[in-house]
Amino acid sequence: MHELNQHKDDPNVTVLDVRSDEEYSNGNVPGANHIYVPHLEEHLDELDKIQTIATYCGSGYRASIAASLLQKHGFEQVINVPGSWNA
Repeated sequence: MHELNQHKDDPNVTVLDVRSDEEYSNGNVPGANHIYVPHLEEHLDELDKIQTIATYCGSGYRASIAASLLQKHGFEQVINVPGSWNA
């Protein structure tokens, strides 16, 4: 979470939590956007392609999938937070 802490207060960074609703309700980064990774492509219009997006999940696996999906859809500034929530 150290890397995420570096970005969470940056106004040019959108923190994106891609964990399930249950995981999110059990604890989250204040101010983070929440879109469960299986629903990400349906909600891309909710994200700003100009912003840097920092993805995180429980282990890092879903965050890396989310980062790849974002890049596939033209998001150029994507940060995959290693280790994510468990770190």
